Amino acid sequence: MPNNPPSPIIVAGADAAVLAEDDLLQLLCGTGGCASNCCKASAPIVLNPYEIALISRESNMSYEDLLDIVDTDRAAGFPLILLPRDPVCHFWTEKGCRIYNARPLACRLFPIGRVYDGIRSRFVLPGRNICTGLAPEPARTVGDYLKTQDVALQIRMADRWIEFVNEIELLPLPDKPVTSVAFHMLVYSPDTPPVPGSGNADAITSPEERLILRLETALLQLPRYLRNA
Repeated sequence: MPNNPPSPIIVAGADAAVLAEDDLLQLLCGTGGCASNCCKASAPIVLNPYEIALISRESNMSYEDLLDIVDTDRAAGFPLILLPRDPVCHFWTEKGCRIYNARPLACRLFPIGRVYDGIRSRFVLPGRNICTGLAPEPARTVGDYLKTQDVALQIRMADRWIEFVNEIELLPLPDKPVTSVAFHMLVYSPDTPPVPGSGNADAITSPEERLILRLETALLQLPRYLRNA
């Protein structure tokens, strides 16, 4: 368990221990008793545009096809894209994850979670994430575990997404279906061609650069698009 843990925070209505990177935890997946409960009968994963782009590329699916297997919702006009895990994730197989190299940050971190409290993001250990498939030994630090899961780039992109959301929430966007349509087109879809005048977009090939360009463009285009909608 965490060494001298700070006060827990609430995640999904229950206490979750806040973690430091030097905390020791049993985080290694084992074979005994594993029921893949990180991929089955669990809450849906909210995907950000970077994760959507990686999944689309790894699965060779268009954004339109991806929308057929995810759930969508809307909060104050802001659309949400959710990857269902009940009864089982679409990409789960008995041999493992079909998009393992493109798996979302939530999957990479499991059983650790990461929550944003309005000021900063923190690693937590929700009680509901503890599963029988975790090997009892060896214990390792949270920091060492994060390195093995290759999360650094995913975290940077998740933080850039949080910054974008905070900026968007300052805009008076209408809570209408047209707002969701605009978000799907300008923000979420990796298939949307670059907006004319958005710089040397054709030379940008990495998912990271394309995400940043989409977010920068969306901050300019969304108000204009919705003003005329």
